[in-house]
Amino acid sequence: MAEPYQYPVHRRTILATLLAGLFADRLAAAAPCRPTHVLFVCPVGTVKSAIAREALRRRVAASNLPVLVQSRGIAPANHVTPALAQRLRADAIDPTADPLRALTAADVAKADIVIAFDEAAQSPLLGKARAWRTPSWNDQYDAAKADLAQRLDGLIEELARTPAC
Repeated sequence: MAEPYQYPVHRRTILATLLAGLFADRLAAAAPCRPTHVLFVCPVGTVKSAIAREALRRRVAASNLPVLVQSRGIAPANHVTPALAQRLRADAIDPTADPLRALTAADVAKADIVIAFDEAAQSPLLGKARAWRTPSWNDQYDAAKADLAQRLDGLIEELARTPAC
């Protein structure tokens, strides 16, 4: 019985296979890392969580941190008053940059850090969320802005200490 035909193995194929094995660790290390996913949740999703989302996005972009930021509402509704909208525009904050969305269990499962504002922390989905009680943006704009800035300073420091991979 005749032996089956064997294809010759070229030296280049052997060399490529050996090199791929030697550099596999370096190639894996060079692969892009999954960004840290931060989720802000407030009762309605248009004020505290949306403002925090936009403010954190601005800060992580300036810091060049690999962070994905999203926001959700427990019972989505528009609570941005005309006066608040005017002040936010002056500060170049657009809480409508993302569509308003209701919180889901999948949102929480995907997030590495979940921050719940005020009553939103009572949601059964947010049992492990960090609870932030903050001033009203509609009634106490300056106090709310200062409070958020201080809280985001701490969060940025934490995110900067997070290993890249």
